Amino acid sequence: MFFQQLEEYKLMKPGLLRIKNFLKSTGNPQDKFKSIHIAGTNGKGSVSNFVSEILQSAGYKTAFYCSPHLIDITERIKINGQNIGKKVFFNYSKKYLQKAAEYKLSYFEYLTAIAFTYFADLKVDVAVVETGLGGRFDATNIIKNPLVCVITSIAKDHQEILGKSIKEIAFEKAGIIKKKSLVVCGDLSGAACKIIKSKSKDVCFFNRNFKAENIESGICGQKFDYISQEADIKDIKIKMLGRHQIINASVAVCVSFGLNKKGFLIREDDIKHGLASAFWAGRFEIREIKSKKVKLILDGAHNTEGLNVFIETFKKMHFAKSKKTFIFSVMKEKNYKAMAKLIASFAKKIILPHIGNIRAVDTEILKNEFSKHIAADRIVTVETVKEIFENLKTPETAFAVGSLYLVGEILKNIKN
Repeated sequence: MFFQQLEEYKLMKPGLLRIKNFLKSTGNPQDKFKSIHIAGTNGKGSVSNFVSEILQSAGYKTAFYCSPHLIDITERIKINGQNIGKKVFFNYSKKYLQKAAEYKLSYFEYLTAIAFTYFADLKVDVAVVETGLGGRFDATNIIKNPLVCVITSIAKDHQEILGKSIKEIAFEKAGIIKKKSLVVCGDLSGAACKIIKSKSKDVCFFNRNFKAENIESGICGQKFDYISQEADIKDIKIKMLGRHQIINASVAVCVSFGLNKKGFLIREDDIKHGLASAFWAGRFEIREIKSKKVKLILDGAHNTEGLNVFIETFKKMHFAKSKKTFIFSVMKEKNYKAMAKLIASFAKKIILPHIGNIRAVDTEILKNEFSKHIAADRIVTVETVKEIFENLKTPETAFAVGSLYLVGEILKNIKN
C-alpha cells in the first residue's frame, strides 16, 4: 500500500499548493460538505471527538478526520464513529496513487485528500476536521469556509516548525480562522488570546465567555455545569478524566451553540448524550490486564504541557499515594529532558521500550537522562513493547506516557 512506502514526517514541506492542485483536479471534494476545523497544541483530538459525538446524537451524518492513529490507519477517517473499511481505504489510495505521485503529495497530504474525497462521496452532513500540525500550512487548511474554527490550547511544541514563542505558535494555529467563521478557544494565555482576537472579532474564550462550575471527579468519570450568557446546562457527565477534559467538553458545548447560530438544531439532550458517549483512547485510559493482575493507565502526553496536565490528574487520584512504574517513550523533537525529570519524581521504576519509530529517542539516551534523577538499577530498557509486560509485577499499577505511538504499540499488544 502507498502509505506503507511513506513516512509520516518525511517529505513534509510547508504550503498548500500541492494539495490544492490535486483536489482541484478531482473536483474539489472539500467544498462539498460543511466543516468544523480544530487546531491546538493539546486537546484537539478530545474536542473533535466530543463535537463529533454531539453531532451524531443530534442526528447528523458526521465525518471525523484525526491523527495520529493508534493501531490502524483507518482510525483516522470515520463516518458516524465507524472507521473507513480497510478495503474501501485501499481502493481509494490505489485509485489516486498515480495522481498523488504526479502532484508530489506527502503522506499527510494524500491521506487528507482521500478523507475529503471519501466524505464528499458519501455525502456527509458535516465533517469535524482536526489539523495534523500547526494550522496555517496544514493540509487540512484547504477547507475554505468552516462553520466554526476551534483553537484548543497553545504551548511550545514543534518549535522547529511553528516558531519559538507562544505568539509565533498562536499565529500559525490561528491560520485556520476564516472571515465568516465563528471562533471558539480553550484556556489560552493572554499573548495567545491577543493573536486570536487580531484574526477574528467573533471569538468565545473559555473562562471569559463560558466556563465550567460545580466539578465532581472520580475514577469512573466527571460531572460539571456549563455556564454562559447563552445557556446554562446542569449535570453534564463525561467518561474522560482530568480537569483538561472538562475544559475540552466545555469547548465542545460552546461549539454546539455556535453551530445552532449557523442553522443546525442541537438540543441540550443531544449535547448531554453526546458528551456522555464520548471516549478517546489513550487519554488517561485505564486498562486492566487480568491475567497478570496489572492495572495499566495509558496517556499520550507527548510534550511538557501534556505531561504536566497528566501529572495534575495523576496527583488527584489514589494512585499517587506511592511511587509507580512508568513506561516512557518520546519523539526527538520534544523536550524529553524536562519530561524525564518530571516523571522521575513520581517513579519507583522506569521501563524504556524500543518502539520502532525513527523519530523516537534512543532508549540508551533516555536511560542516561533518567539516571540523573533516579538510581540506574531502577531503569530498564527493553527491545520490544511486548517485553514491558514481563517487567511488570503482579499485582501492580503502571503508567505509560510520552507518545501516542507508545500507547498504540501497547494497545496492539493488549489486543493480541
